[in-house]
Amino acid sequence: MEESELYNLLETAGDAAFVVDQQGQILYWSRKAEDLLGFRKEQVVTKNCADVLAGCDEAGAPVCCRDCRVLDMARKSGAATAYDLKAATAFGGHKWLNISIVLARVNRGRTSLVIHLMRDIEERKRLEVVTKDILVGVGRLTGQQADRVLQRGRPESPAFDLTTREKTILHDLALGRNPSAIAGQLHISQATVRNHIQHILSKLQCHSRLEAVMRATREGLI
Repeated sequence: MEESELYNLLETAGDAAFVVDQQGQILYWSRKAEDLLGFRKEQVVTKNCADVLAGCDEAGAPVCCRDCRVLDMARKSGAATAYDLKAATAFGGHKWLNISIVLARVNRGRTSLVIHLMRDIEERKRLEVVTKDILVGVGRLTGQQADRVLQRGRPESPAFDLTTREKTILHDLALGRNPSAIAGQLHISQATVRNHIQHILSKLQCHSRLEAVMRATREGLI
């Protein structure tokens, strides 16, 4: 896949998205990202993502920095991950986001880019705070731990009925491996790998391998 193809795909994604290189320099910023955080593409492209998002966790501790642990993980292992982040907006405030990370290999595998998929969880965070405050009060009367009650009340991810082999191949796709490399690693034919990929696309209701990886990352399947 070429970079331009990747960016065109991300423009049609349901989530806001931006792409950085291995050093964190922003190469692409989608229209949905502009709508979500208010920063225009011209304002952020070529800047380091840590300088733009200036993200922190629930305790206010910095998460986004030049020595980003998420980017370091992507560089070393290609592992996909997801996390919550309180990010800066162009309006001087902050917004809670859930961010999924996907490694993409473009230009015939010569270049590794890191895709960030962002979704607004401001309302979810607000409700979590209110709910936790209530449960802490209830816990004083009942002796139950608020965190335990909250965990039971969280919705489960949708069931996609993926087989163990399909999950393995999906994970390999997330690491940027092509069908040939996957076939060699699993000691199966490329035709078998392609059949598994078609089943994965059908089950996840996706049209491309990258879209399937993006959805699997968002749903916590890999």
